Amino acid sequence: MKKRTLRICSAIALLVLFTMHTNAAYIIEASDTVGRLGEGNFSYTGTGGTSASYSDASAGTLPATTDPTPTFFSLRHAFGGNGTADEYTFTYSPLTDGDNKVFASNTVYNLPQNLRSTGLSGGNAGTYNVYRIHPQTGNVSGGLTTYQMLVNGSLEGSEAINQNADNLVAGENIGRWELLGSVDLLNATDTVTVTMTPESSSYTSMRASGIMFEYVSPIPEPSVVALLGIGSLLIWVRRRLMI
Repeated sequence: MKKRTLRICSAIALLVLFTMHTNAAYIIEASDTVGRLGEGNFSYTGTGGTSASYSDASAGTLPATTDPTPTFFSLRHAFGGNGTADEYTFTYSPLTDGDNKVFASNTVYNLPQNLRSTGLSGGNAGTYNVYRIHPQTGNVSGGLTTYQMLVNGSLEGSEAINQNADNLVAGENIGRWELLGSVDLLNATDTVTVTMTPESSSYTSMRASGIMFEYVSPIPEPSVVALLGIGSLLIWVRRRLMI
């Protein structure tokens, strides 16, 4: 009877856990328009070091691919001016920035790269995927665009890309979400900062549509990691004794 009760309780717990999670993420649009996604989490410098130029981008501007319905849903986009120190900054903290976009289960972000939604909602400490997106372009004139990911001010990853180099086969720079990397947040109050800078601050020095943060998994407690290590050691010892 006790075992049956335990199974029922476990099933209920799993059901509750499943229903608590939705296919959601937090998106920050590269725009200063009122009502944008992630309003207040995007800042920039550009022309004269104080402003940047903006344009609108929509799914209609994307190239034809074999992907399902594009997930590039009419995001506005920014492009650098011809002043000094073009830089875009996106900030995210799980505790204060609740998910603002819900996706269908197993949504394809980028088919050639097999990037799909995790099916989990954020808001907690854990591992997060960080995605970038910009519209297809051929006239970026600022050289390579460098993305940097920082957690509480410490650099966690960096990537420099040629935004003009479209690759339909590899799914690069074709107006789809691309994985910039993953970050481990030990606390829900941690802050992730993503910056974008071009090699030179020219007219259309770089383009940006947005950055997306999606929860992947919790970070195992040290005690759990230790137990797993002990378990692996015991299995190894047992196998050695059986030889």
